[in-house]
Amino acid sequence: MTEKNTGKQQIKCVKDSSHILYDRIYNLTGLAAEEIEEARTNLGTPIYQGYDVRLIDDDLFIGDVRYKLKDIKFIFDYAGIQEEIKQRLLDYGCYYERKTNLSGWFNVERIEPKRAVYVDAIRLSNGFNNLYLKSVIKSDLSIIFALQGMIPDQRVLKKYVDKIGDAYLYGYHSHANKLCNSAEGLAADVLWEFTNKLIEPYNFKISNRISDRLCQLRRMVGNYSSMAKTATDALFNTTYQLFEEEIWKILEEKKINYLGVGGFSHFSYYSDLSWMGLPLDLGDALKKGGHYTLVDTILAEEITHEDIKRLTAFKGEDNYTVTKYGCDILYEKKEELFESSCFYRGKQYSSFREACREEIDKFDRLLSNIGDRLEEEHLSIKSPDLGNNLAVKLWRLTLDWEYLPAKLRENLGESVFQICQEEIQKLDFQPLVWMRSKHIEQRVNQEIANFEELAFLFTDREEKHHQKHGRKIGQLSPITKEFSETLLELPVSWINLE
Repeated sequence: MTEKNTGKQQIKCVKDSSHILYDRIYNLTGLAAEEIEEARTNLGTPIYQGYDVRLIDDDLFIGDVRYKLKDIKFIFDYAGIQEEIKQRLLDYGCYYERKTNLSGWFNVERIEPKRAVYVDAIRLSNGFNNLYLKSVIKSDLSIIFALQGMIPDQRVLKKYVDKIGDAYLYGYHSHANKLCNSAEGLAADVLWEFTNKLIEPYNFKISNRISDRLCQLRRMVGNYSSMAKTATDALFNTTYQLFEEEIWKILEEKKINYLGVGGFSHFSYYSDLSWMGLPLDLGDALKKGGHYTLVDTILAEEITHEDIKRLTAFKGEDNYTVTKYGCDILYEKKEELFESSCFYRGKQYSSFREACREEIDKFDRLLSNIGDRLEEEHLSIKSPDLGNNLAVKLWRLTLDWEYLPAKLRENLGESVFQICQEEIQKLDFQPLVWMRSKHIEQRVNQEIANFEELAFLFTDREEKHHQKHGRKIGQLSPITKEFSETLLELPVSWINLE
């Protein structure tokens, strides 16, 4: 949610319930599950503070979005709309409830514009891609080794480890976003295959997991065919969101604002999720810790199908949600994991939460250090009109990344990439990976070393990819574009760069 005048953001991390919080269905509509099943209808249009609400004939405008009154079944009013508009909604049979409490929302401002430029420069130069790829692979191995005691036939373990090794080698010599993402996806497939082998005897199977957050800030209607289509999807959605919300708590506690920019791995041009990608990258270890916790809870039969309900919503689709009782179980398990000790990079932490806080502090210093370098470093640009070279700051060139000639863009990317590598090395930064014990970390590191012994076989993979597909020009995040429009100086693109 955005307050238009101040630019402040509010973000809510929600449990899965077919894209609507399970508690919300009861607290906001007052309807029992059976009544919702019978209604077979869409589940609500929120009206948040800061939006202009107008009624024109039979159309309701919330900001710039238009709704037909006859199509609105539920209104959750956080703003306090005019009595006349409220009455018209009631006349159409709409369920209306005035909400005054934004409980569960995290109040965060958007990232400072200059820092958004730094993040975009890092992302577009691929400065962190390989760093985060390695942490993802380590996370997957850590989960497999933590759960290996549950495998009846230990001989099958090597098959999964080798498959993850293949995924790692696919992206090891690459810093291209697409190749690293492909490698991460290959490893994720292995983890899902491994997970299903463990939980299928308990009548659970993961299908297509999609996050509730994809629907935030939108009208909650439509044919979302991949939403929580199985009971297991709902369990994993809920668990991941419960764990990932911890990153927002830590950021809020430390008054660090990362909302509003794309991440290094979790970045999409087409998703509302892309502009909060940076916290998602930082939350990967949390999500993987949740993965272990849920599988362990299923295997211990502490959560069963009785803790999951089916809902009919979104134009009659059948979806699944975790009950209040099931969510309470998962919340307790989350707290247990965050308060339990963990081991990472040779250090024993008294709690996983302590490790998360330390990582955020270190990452924030790294981002600041890279920002300082981007402020200091320049790149020379030939200007025939002036008869000499112009020394332009790297952060300033980043604002014109999409319009720079190919050679200059390549030079800029190489300069920023080198700065990222140097600052990562200086700070000795590695993304956090949840490790249950020192023994598991030793095994993970040994497997990574084994993979890297074969890495020389794939040194030319990235170049072949570029030759086949070309070097794609990335997009700047919206806040960076907004910032560039506020500058009074002429953009770099006005210079004759040929």
